[in-house]
Order: sequence, then C-alpha cells, then structure tokens
Amino acid sequence: MFVNMLRYLLFIFIFLFITVTNYGQDFAPVGAKWHYSFPEFSSPSQGYILIESVKDTTVLSKNAKKLNATHFPPASSPTSLQGEVIFSDSNKVYLFVYNQFHLLYDFNANQGDTIFVVEPYYSGNNLDTLIPILVDSTKNEIIGGVSKKVQYITSLEPSWYFGSKIIKDIGSDNYLLPIFATVDPSPGPFRCYNDSLLNYQLVNDCEEIITSIDEKSKLQEQVIVYPNPSNGSFKFGINAPFQETKLTIFDITGKVIVEQKITQNNTQLNLLSHPKGMYFYQLLTDGKQVTGKLIVQ
Repeated sequence: MFVNMLRYLLFIFIFLFITVTNYGQDFAPVGAKWHYSFPEFSSPSQGYILIESVKDTTVLSKNAKKLNATHFPPASSPTSLQGEVIFSDSNKVYLFVYNQFHLLYDFNANQGDTIFVVEPYYSGNNLDTLIPILVDSTKNEIIGGVSKKVQYITSLEPSWYFGSKIIKDIGSDNYLLPIFATVDPSPGPFRCYNDSLLNYQLVNDCEEIITSIDEKSKLQEQVIVYPNPSNGSFKFGINAPFQETKLTIFDITGKVIVEQKITQNNTQLNLLSHPKGMYFYQLLTDGKQVTGKLIVQ
C-alpha cells in the first residue's frame, strides 16, 4: 500500500510538472484575454479593444490558437475586427499572415539580439518585409505575482511601433501586434491580461470607456499641431489664453530629445535632423498636461 501511495504521489508530481511546463511554453491559452486602450480620432473619448483566445485549431499542421478581436467604442455598438491565428513553440510565437507562419515574438532573445518580426498587414512594401526589433536589455520582473522575463526593445524601423517592452507569455506593452506609425488612431497602450493562471492589470477597470470631457480634455481640443505628419517641421498653437508653456518631445524609447518654451500661439518645432518615425509630445501649461503623437515622414 505504501508503494502504491508513492506511485500515486509520483504520478501527481509528474502531471503537475508537465502542466506547469506546458503552460510556460503555451502562449495564448484558450480563454486568455488582452485589453488595450483605443482612442477616438481627434477626440478625448476612448474605448478599448478586447482580444480573446477562443479555440484550438490546426493550420499548416501546426497546433494553433484562434484569436478574436472586438472594438468597444464610446458611443456605438461593439465591432468585430480581423481575427488572428498564432502558434507557439520553444518560447517563440508565430503569426499566420500571407498564408504562412512568421515570427512575432522570440522570448529567447537577450540583450543585443535583433528579432525580425513580420509586418502584420500590408503597408505598401513587399509581403515578406520584416521589422527589425533590437533587444536593449532583459530582466525578470514580477508580473501579476509571477516572475516573467521582460525584453526592453527598440524598433529599428521607425515607421513601425511595437511598444517599449515585451513580457513573456503576454506580449507587447502597447498592442499585441506591431502598429504602423502613420495609422491614427491606433490601439494601445496595454491595459490588462488574464487567463486561468495569471491576472495582470495596469488599470483598475480593464473595460473603462471614457466619454466625459474634463478640463484637460478641453485643453487637448484647443491644442493645434500642424502639419502632422510632416517632414520634421511642426507648428504648435493653442486656441485659448495661456501662460508660458513647456514643450517636451520624446522618441519611442522615452528619451527626451527636445525641450523648449512656447510663448506665442504659433511656435515652430524643428525635428528635421531626427530620424523618420513616431515621436511623442507633452505640453505642460497652467498645471495641466496634454500629450500626443508626431509623425516624421
């Protein structure tokens, strides 16, 4: 009887080990959900996109997952978006696009490695165009109470944005797929991820929909940036009386590249010497902060 009990305990141990090991290698288990913010065009309102792993499937002899995506806007009914098919193997995730699987994430990559990620949709280039993603550094962080490898990244193709970090088993901190920088509005940033074993939230309400207009939002509407996109020459204006305003420009890694004061209603900003791609601006005036995106073409 004692021997049988040992065999039973050994069986349970092996079963649990295999389950945990498989989970660590299984990206997007059925039931997994991602929430991402989704701003409205030229509006302070904001909805969200829900991506959900809905079923197992087989594509090109691969054991894959079917992902559904739904847009929940502030003032209308939810809309189904294009779904995706992915499969994972050996700490890598592949996206089914252009009738074959292409690399989307490589959680094995370490500092100094470059990952070549597929363009998730046609942007005017060749169908097999890849986006080089440099891994600047890696470290383990506590994500939802679990230690996860995190890759801090930089997109080496400025017309594509893939966030600033990638979390093992969850993905980008902006959106599940790379985003073409000239698409506005575009989804992101990441809000929440959960499955049967992991719950990771950066906000209190994953499904928050913003429809009200507060003082900050009113100021956002009064800020004019033009032309945007541009070749690197922008003008900033504020259609309201204002105190001296501080303008800060960041690149996609969060590095400050320009700081200047705005003292008139038509201030010139020059990014002509900087690489093409997406940048972020921050205006600080009267104790209020306004942020937005700039595209240099």
